[in-house]
Amino acid sequence: MLLSLAVILIPILLIVWAFTRTPDEPEVDRVDWKPAVAEARSGAGYPVLAPVEIPADWKPVKARYAERGGRWVGQTQAAGNRLELGFVSGDDVYIAVNQSDEPDKAAYIASVTRSSATDGSAMVGDQTWQRRVSEDGRTRSLVRAVGGSTAIVVGDAGYTALESFARTLKAS
Repeated sequence: MLLSLAVILIPILLIVWAFTRTPDEPEVDRVDWKPAVAEARSGAGYPVLAPVEIPADWKPVKARYAERGGRWVGQTQAAGNRLELGFVSGDDVYIAVNQSDEPDKAAYIASVTRSSATDGSAMVGDQTWQRRVSEDGRTRSLVRAVGGSTAIVVGDAGYTALESFARTLKAS
């Protein structure tokens, strides 16, 4: 009887273990973000914001630039000259800077900030940024106009972290 019970229980325990264990964190590849910034600065037609350097424990995970009408994500076309740089901080928080001169600024802001609502303003250095928060309160953003474009710092982080990142951005 014990042998029959073992024949039934061992596969059941293996199945339970396989479906209830927590998998390891997937490894996200680093990308070289500086070529996308250089391309944007040579073709965008507006002052491009980008960090001068990033902290050593940050990982650049997304860097893309598309000119107006060029291929953006999937089969979509960029409505303007558009740059996106994404980083994972040392605390495993994703923070990105997005910038575009798309004519429909409201649609651009809504798409990047998860249809957020205004949540006040913040002074970062000598620049005023509009604070925004998504409906579920998870995603916060900082938005401001930069020489004919709209710049957005966005992440699932508090405003303090976003403002700290925004201080590292330089236009050129």
